[in-house]
Amino acid sequence: MNRRKFIKLGVLGAGATFAGAESPQSEPVTTSPGGKPPVTVAMPISVAPLAQRDLDVVFDDMRTRAGVNALFIFSYTHEPHRAGVAPAGFHGGNYARPHMQFYKNTPLTLADMRAPEFGDMDALERVIPIARKHGIRTFCFLLEDNSLPSAVQPNWKALYEVDHHGRRTEGHPGGPCFNNPGYQNFTLGLVEDYARSYDIGGIMWGSERQGGLLNTLGLSQSNGQDPGRTTCFCEFCRKKGGDRGIDAERARQGFDAVETFVRNSRAGQRPRDGYFTEFWRLLLKYPEVLAWENLWATSRHELQAAIHRKVKSVNPALQVGWHVWQNVSFSPFQRAEENLAELADCSDFIRPALYNNVAGGRFKSFVKGAQESIYGDLSPEATLEVLGRELNYNEAPLDKLAAAGFSADYVGRETHRAVESVAGHPVQIWPGVDIDVPVKADESHCTPEGVAKAVKAAFKGGAGGIILSRNYTEMQPENLSGAGRALRELGLI
Repeated sequence: MNRRKFIKLGVLGAGATFAGAESPQSEPVTTSPGGKPPVTVAMPISVAPLAQRDLDVVFDDMRTRAGVNALFIFSYTHEPHRAGVAPAGFHGGNYARPHMQFYKNTPLTLADMRAPEFGDMDALERVIPIARKHGIRTFCFLLEDNSLPSAVQPNWKALYEVDHHGRRTEGHPGGPCFNNPGYQNFTLGLVEDYARSYDIGGIMWGSERQGGLLNTLGLSQSNGQDPGRTTCFCEFCRKKGGDRGIDAERARQGFDAVETFVRNSRAGQRPRDGYFTEFWRLLLKYPEVLAWENLWATSRHELQAAIHRKVKSVNPALQVGWHVWQNVSFSPFQRAEENLAELADCSDFIRPALYNNVAGGRFKSFVKGAQESIYGDLSPEATLEVLGRELNYNEAPLDKLAAAGFSADYVGRETHRAVESVAGHPVQIWPGVDIDVPVKADESHCTPEGVAKAVKAAFKGGAGGIILSRNYTEMQPENLSGAGRALRELGLI
């Protein structure tokens, strides 16, 4: 089965009955000025405030300040900042109640999955009826974990990737393996559990990772990663690669050679014929490296299609969408791999993370990593210029980039690019717009005026909705109000 045919299968599965909930939250619950159906104005939120605060007060604040009509709960996470709790002693997991009949074919137990931080509270059970009262639909936001807390080993650890040295990964840039049947079954069980057991509006899934070659080359907004921690060469990936005609051992040798190239580059050991020539020569010698990179990227897309198919088999009216890591907007390499057109057939919405304030520091970090590998023939300033031309950006110079952040024009351009990518499909682009995403003291910070400009730029770029990002618990009230002011001026709330 070829890649496109597999992804197209993600649209199948309609017609199954919806069990376990009275009716889906698929219809708009409010209208915009003029009586038109409203655009989606979504708010991600940790579980902690939902467990500890007066929900009527929380939801009234969101509605009043910014017209929020969709809540995206981090309902399953093993990362403390997404749960909204302190790291010390953190366990995490499912902040709803796992219904174990959906998890039969995984090595995970109830203790592995159930989050203990708030006792027996079921966050979805608590939140959904109160949110509905305020005209807010509830979505589950499943942002795949990059870290593996010691509290949930060893059963979780068996689902994680294996690097090309044979070591099990436990954190970024590694993560759970898309080809591991235990992880596949867990993920599909989780989305079926949520879809059948709760009256939700839909599910958004995301993965802030990239393939092994890009990890080895350090092409990431988090530069300085160990080039030996590439992924994935587990037994399931090696079997799948072999079935596709890829020599796994040759691929592993190729990754070894790329790792050596990067370590030498970082040590200032310029290849005889230059960095780019040496890198290209490695690809010619080991074409299996590119084939292995493609195996990783297509495996993620296949899992996304399976998620879409599973949710739609429960209830075709539920909306299924994808969070897209911001690194995609910095990396022409990952941009090529994460072609949104190839997700259009298994998507109701796509949320590219377009955090313009934090983008300055993140892109500067990406430039450093790129200049330490395949762009080593260039100065850091020239690397920024080349990447800017490749990505069609014209932002601040390198020495001012972090302090300036990215402009609202970045938000508009990237939104428009995403909209063009899915043209001809009934897929909406809901960009994630920066409201107080944490930055360092010397980096660009949000203002109400800046937030308003970014929101307006997103809709000028063709957005069908917006996700105010990245977490309600991080936002300054005046900056959230800036988003609301822009939406009102646009006549959207």
